[in-house]
Amino acid sequence: MSFLLFLLLLSPTASPEFRPEMFSMRVPFTEAVTHELTAGQLTLERALNLRELAVRNPGALPEPWRTRALSSRIPGWAGTGILVENFQIRKQLGLRADEGFPAPLALTLDSEIFPIRVEYTEAYYEELARAVLAGAETAWQKEIVEWGYFMPPQVTAENPYRILVADTGMQASGYMSPVDYWWDTAWDDCTSWIMIDWQNDAQWVRDTVAHELSHATQASMDCLEHIGFWENTSTFMEGQVEPDLGVWFQDAVLEYFQSEPHRSVSAGEYMDYYWYGGFFWPHVLASLYAGDDEKAVFVRRIWEGAMQESGGAGNTVDYMEAIDTLLMERQADLNTAYESYAVQRTLIGEWSGSSMAKVQWADRYNTIPPVAGTLIVSERGQVSPPAGQQPQAYGTNYWDLSWPTNYTRELRVTLTSPDQGPWSLVLFHPQWSTVQTVRMEDAVAELTFTPTAGQRPRLAVVRGGTESFSPENPQSGVNYTLSYGPLVPDPIVDEASPFEHLQGTSGQVTLRGLYFQDGATVDFSPDTIEVTGVQIVSENEVIVSITVPADAPLGAYAVTLTNPDEGSGSFDRAIFIKPAPVKPVIDGDCSCSTGPGGRIPGPGGPFSGPGSLLLLGLGLFIIRRFGHA
Repeated sequence: MSFLLFLLLLSPTASPEFRPEMFSMRVPFTEAVTHELTAGQLTLERALNLRELAVRNPGALPEPWRTRALSSRIPGWAGTGILVENFQIRKQLGLRADEGFPAPLALTLDSEIFPIRVEYTEAYYEELARAVLAGAETAWQKEIVEWGYFMPPQVTAENPYRILVADTGMQASGYMSPVDYWWDTAWDDCTSWIMIDWQNDAQWVRDTVAHELSHATQASMDCLEHIGFWENTSTFMEGQVEPDLGVWFQDAVLEYFQSEPHRSVSAGEYMDYYWYGGFFWPHVLASLYAGDDEKAVFVRRIWEGAMQESGGAGNTVDYMEAIDTLLMERQADLNTAYESYAVQRTLIGEWSGSSMAKVQWADRYNTIPPVAGTLIVSERGQVSPPAGQQPQAYGTNYWDLSWPTNYTRELRVTLTSPDQGPWSLVLFHPQWSTVQTVRMEDAVAELTFTPTAGQRPRLAVVRGGTESFSPENPQSGVNYTLSYGPLVPDPIVDEASPFEHLQGTSGQVTLRGLYFQDGATVDFSPDTIEVTGVQIVSENEVIVSITVPADAPLGAYAVTLTNPDEGSGSFDRAIFIKPAPVKPVIDGDCSCSTGPGGRIPGPGGPFSGPGSLLLLGLGLFIIRRFGHA
């Protein structure tokens, strides 16, 4: 839970109770403030004041905070966020207002076409000040005049909008500082001013000015909106106002966002540039759903939808709700759009040539989200996301799918989760013209497909959100399980009977198991046994007719059953081949010789029958006993 959301839950008279995880702005100086606030060494009022001074005037901090701030300056990209968060906390808790507008600087440049004044301290800054004014005029023309974003409410011809150029210590950046609610309007807007650091390059500063002026227009519409969307929008606006510089900067920060697709589009913090890279969320939405509107106008409509008239009480309509409402007007909804977004965020850079790629400047963005792993879906298996990569609401995991060359069996992937989502499985490939999407119903999502030769698709596991979703608290990621393998499982052979068969015989073997299909074939190993017939009795039983050659090797044989879809299953020691028995000697079938020229008479003779052997033995005894002198 963010600091702001926690404070919203307090009653107006309650004393703020701090927890470290409640601050969104996590840089070394603010973390040190948080530590002492947690330890009871600072009051909330004092902590907020230290944070503001660290951004606006670190040299004015008391020791030891001054040394800390000067040795570890607030990064320029965190300045606006710290000041906006402080403003929102102060206003909603009724705490003392901040210091208001700064004192005028010595030198000024006024625009001749818009109510804009650039102030600076010495002539050395004049070149930069003129570049700032030119950038501000361009941004004002596009953002306010052409695209309809609200002008800062305090501005008149006699009271121009103030942009200061000075040494912030932030090194080539700037910030927008909110001042106070503008009570002449019904909605929760506020006044503001801008600071541009003197180390900005005069040739590039217009991009920074476009970013900060966008913040000023946001403050004019909803000063209580979630800070993440402030940065999403202003970074998006850089590309719209300054397509060359702006898109270059967008591509530089996109990596921080794309590298963690499991995180919610509303998650993140300043410390890792995630909110800046998050410009891609409104950018993709505008690319898909702007229709006849300019893309910047589409995003303006989100801000208009998020405006509320709470009297400063809180952000009662957040930007994700506003997106959902706007999309429903365009025959879509937030979860459907997020499914499309999960695909579009990959169709950039090397994949930007896809016929499905719809993102503006897709070829100029280069960071494609990483995959959580590779699934060999030709084999049965299960997998869950790696630790720390379980998707939050409006977060995604990507999996590469693989199978052997020339594999053609129909495949299935199913998703189950202890969390009801909503969940979707989205299968796509940059060379396809459409995607395949299934949503979870009755606690399972099941996707089936036939492999495409030479193309290994990517599977997106997409977690959407519910009406209770809050950008202030996207909550933790949740686990899920993917089960995968052939649509029709490989056959399983677990019994064969009879076990013993003789050389030189024919017979039958009954195989029992699971998933037998009509048209299945059967083979034995060694392969000397001839299969003369296969009868499929049921998906659990097959009768196999075999002929065992007289010279078949003795011993155990394995059997393999292969279904028509090429799925196969084997069973070792399915049958055992034994030798044929020795044929016994039978009366009347003897051809024994009695010596040269003589034979024992055949059947019916005087020496036939059992007595013949007795007489023969007696004769031999007499010869041996009495035949010698």
